[in-house]
Amino acid sequence: MWEDFMGKIKLYIISGFLGSGKTTLLKQMLTQWHDQKVAILMNELGQFNVDSTILGDKTPMNELLNGCICCDLKSDVEVQLHDIRHRHQPDIIIIEATGVAHPVEIYEACLAPSLTSFIQIQSILTLVDGPRFLDRAQYSVTTVHLMEEQVRYAHSVIINKKDLMSADDIRSVTEQVESLNPAGEVFVTSYSEVPDTVFAGEGVRPGIHQHHHHGIQSMVYTFTAPIDSRRFVSWLRSLPESVLRIKGYLKFRENPGQVVLFQYSYGIPQYEPEEMNLPLKLVVIGEQLDKNKMLDQLDQLQFS
Repeated sequence: MWEDFMGKIKLYIISGFLGSGKTTLLKQMLTQWHDQKVAILMNELGQFNVDSTILGDKTPMNELLNGCICCDLKSDVEVQLHDIRHRHQPDIIIIEATGVAHPVEIYEACLAPSLTSFIQIQSILTLVDGPRFLDRAQYSVTTVHLMEEQVRYAHSVIINKKDLMSADDIRSVTEQVESLNPAGEVFVTSYSEVPDTVFAGEGVRPGIHQHHHHGIQSMVYTFTAPIDSRRFVSWLRSLPESVLRIKGYLKFRENPGQVVLFQYSYGIPQYEPEEMNLPLKLVVIGEQLDKNKMLDQLDQLQFS
């Protein structure tokens, strides 16, 4: 069963390398949504979050300090989003990730099976420091790869600091961004000032919105009974490379009383017995997913 997404809390992820203008963009988003209830989940590598003091105390904010969402704090995201929901009941949640966070990992952290009933990821907005991106060859191979991945998996890319670039520089960085993410929306700006339409939340899934037709997508499937483990493994082997992550809880017919935590990353499956009787939900994350085909395949697993 493919889960509905209407009426859920809309979640936006702000990604981008260090110093690209993420907090400035966040302030603009708060201004745009002044008539809605917005909460923030702020991630910072250090023990003190300077950005939280800049934003003030009018907007509810939870903090993840001294680590990165995509590494040390991934499991804490689930706890924090539950906490934000119960304490503040927001219409919108904005996550400002640390500058060294990988967008796929952030996206996955926000799609824990327990969150899918009330969270709908609307968009990943990646900020690019234009001059730094043009000069990224000065950094390590790992850093360059991260900067490019942050662009590749975004739904909208905001090339910032155009006031510090020449016309040729702007043309060059735009071409490089469009080469990495040919179907994403690209904006060129100064001081993170972008059109309000970038933030328009229409309650639709990333990948189906007429603009947000690229980047990471997800689907959630709910099983109502145990499934055959051999058929499940066969399904895994048939998956295209565009499937990046799978996570969820399953029961297999060979041992129907045991809930299993299943995780799939880089083509490698992992199975762990789970003590709690959790909902049998499977979250699939990937690029340009053929959701109808996958839905049919999962239906066959469940009902055959």
